[in-house]
Amino acid sequence: MYLNKIQIAGEYALICNYTPRFFGAPARKRRAKLKETPKAMAKYNNHKRAEKLQLLMILNFDKGYHITLDYPKDQRPETYEEAEKNLMRCLYKISRRLKRQNKKFKYIAITERGKIREALHHHMVIEKDPFLLEELTSIWGNHIKISQMYEEGAYKDLAEYFCKIETKEEQTKGRSKYHRSRNLKEPEVKSRIVAGPLKDEPIVPQGYELIRDSVVNGFNEFAGIRFQRYMIRRAESTKEISAKKGRKRCRFWESIKKLFGKGEKYE
Repeated sequence: MYLNKIQIAGEYALICNYTPRFFGAPARKRRAKLKETPKAMAKYNNHKRAEKLQLLMILNFDKGYHITLDYPKDQRPETYEEAEKNLMRCLYKISRRLKRQNKKFKYIAITERGKIREALHHHMVIEKDPFLLEELTSIWGNHIKISQMYEEGAYKDLAEYFCKIETKEEQTKGRSKYHRSRNLKEPEVKSRIVAGPLKDEPIVPQGYELIRDSVVNGFNEFAGIRFQRYMIRRAESTKEISAKKGRKRCRFWESIKKLFGKGEKYE
């Protein structure tokens, strides 16, 4: 018996499976409850934060822009608080300008301190919109680096970079701090209890393909659970068939709910 949780973000879906707490994997004895260390908790929380951020990037910024906002050498803020105020002021101005054009402003942004120069700067992901780039440049100036979001790995590396704590001012608290607009689309989430053992081989529904590098099987000593995590995406052939039939998306839940065996309905 295990918990099957699925999060859908556009063409992608993140599947997480967990065994009941403290019962362990097959052929394992029941584990004693261990007290989690602050370091282990911080690592786990940061991983979950990156996981959520990855789904938000997939769902809201597909093929968008990764922006780096820097400062002239003689105008760099000395404190993290000052840099944060500059960032929030910039986001507010862009939002106001786009609102006048009846446009919505979506973003995820962070402030960090460089490892080498220790200079404070900002990173941001935005939608692919030339008008938005013009407004951002007019407000911030010329110290902007623009690059296409690298889709390899479904933005996993980019999400982890936004959440890493090594160069974030919040690292003493064991977490990274990022800002996001309130109008971001959230992934569709459903879960259910599945009868039978949790297998090592990922289950992939028809019409989807497995992202091989995303497969993780392990055992959490602190939580006392066995877990499995992997990501799938719609196959190109399925997209073409759906387009010809005029369907916006395939019937994901109908194709997947029978694959995991009998259990309670998805909620």
